Amino acid sequence: MACARAKSVPVPSSWALQWAICLSLNLLWTSSFTQAAIYHYKGACVHTDEVILPGQTFFKGCHRCYCHDTGFVCFSPQKPTSWPEKCKRIATECGYTVVYRENPEVECRAYSWIG
Repeated sequence: MACARAKSVPVPSSWALQWAICLSLNLLWTSSFTQAAIYHYKGACVHTDEVILPGQTFFKGCHRCYCHDTGFVCFSPQKPTSWPEKCKRIATECGYTVVYRENPEVECRAYSWIG
């Protein structure tokens, strides 16, 4: 019985592999929410005289902020960029939402967001 020979598979360079892994992780991390950082503070997480612990989130106006070990970073509200034709984008107090044209009480899923 003869054994089949395995075909050789090209292996990318370590730099290309690291870049691909980093890009993949970044896409996974941002796929559930895409937000643009607007500012980053270094030092203790203190907001309205309240100490925020690392891992906790809080709002600074309409901006969502995340506390980490060395400070906190805040992100701007998201804005939908594309959605189904049966839906429409409407402005809210702190951003936008996408709703069905026929039934504006029900949210519709947007295809993409930018922040």
